[in-house]
Amino acid sequence: MNLNQSHFQGASLTGRDWHHPNCYGCGEENEKGLHADFTFDEKTGEVRFSYTPAQHFEGAPGFSHGGMLATLLDEAQGCLCFHVGHVVMTEKLHMNYHKATPLDTAFHVRAWLTAVRKRRLYTRAVIFNDANEIHVSSSASWYVLPERLTRRMFQGKHSEEFTEKSLRLIEANRRRAKEIRRRLKVEKENPTIQSR
Repeated sequence: MNLNQSHFQGASLTGRDWHHPNCYGCGEENEKGLHADFTFDEKTGEVRFSYTPAQHFEGAPGFSHGGMLATLLDEAQGCLCFHVGHVVMTEKLHMNYHKATPLDTAFHVRAWLTAVRKRRLYTRAVIFNDANEIHVSSSASWYVLPERLTRRMFQGKHSEEFTEKSLRLIEANRRRAKEIRRRLKVEKENPTIQSR
């Protein structure tokens, strides 16, 4: 777990702030992983980052494999859920491939929350290029894990100290998300505030 520079004390800014170092999506020690940042934008309440797919993610000659792109969007949306204070498991993931995504060319990823319903979160995400052309879009639903299940999941895999740090991070993220939602609501109701 890395320290971060969030404006909200104790809150996460990247997937690495809370994931283990062997995570396929963000882990720096996973040689075959994506090594993506999954950066949380505290101003918008979204995950936003750029990514350049390497040659070993090739599907069709010269283009990114669709499964790797799906994994990237699944992880971006899952990290978003954590950044807003929830440990989740993917329930449903829907993908639309609009345009082939070239290798060795940077693209941008954006993931945002669309709804919260009882024990479920709903998200959307896109991969787009510098010209704002969408290559891939996704929607997902997430099952929110209760704390007791989260604790059980960590037992035997991580130290009690790691588990407690993770739970404190979740709570800090939850407080931050509440403040961001409040601020975004005020900005939406008062458009002049956004221009400051």
